[in-house]
Amino acid sequence: MASFSWTEEDVLRCCGSKPFAKELTSASPFFDLHHAIQSACGIWFNKVAPLPPSSLLSITLADPFPHLLILQIDVAGWLEAFATHPPIRSISPSISQWSKEEQSAAMATANDTTLQELVDWNIRYQEKFGFVLLICASGRGTLEILVELKVNC
Repeated sequence: MASFSWTEEDVLRCCGSKPFAKELTSASPFFDLHHAIQSACGIWFNKVAPLPPSSLLSITLADPFPHLLILQIDVAGWLEAFATHPPIRSISPSISQWSKEEQSAAMATANDTTLQELVDWNIRYQEKFGFVLLICASGRGTLEILVELKVNC
């Protein structure tokens, strides 16, 4: 496989952090997807939203209390990325084609009642936490997403 690169616009379609997009674009070309993911993790956790220098913590997928690590991370990069993420069922004309495709299964399984529930629970979630629920919606139906919203709200 040949190496590949992303533009800042490409990166911003999936993560709204401008510093992250700039750094990841600068790190290319990538040899393969694994190299791109490794680079993205290194950039995010070491440059965009790093742990404070005094911290001896490391973030791993096996960490039993990952939510506690958030308290020690510079959250500015996270909040910038969250601010550009569209809520499920957003009808804004600025929603990217990628987001529309990701939400297509949810929209295909929705009816008027579940669509209104999505809107209502998205509002509740955003009022409680200050940003929309971030969820991988690909292939997930409306009811499954509603359960996640309700459980996390």
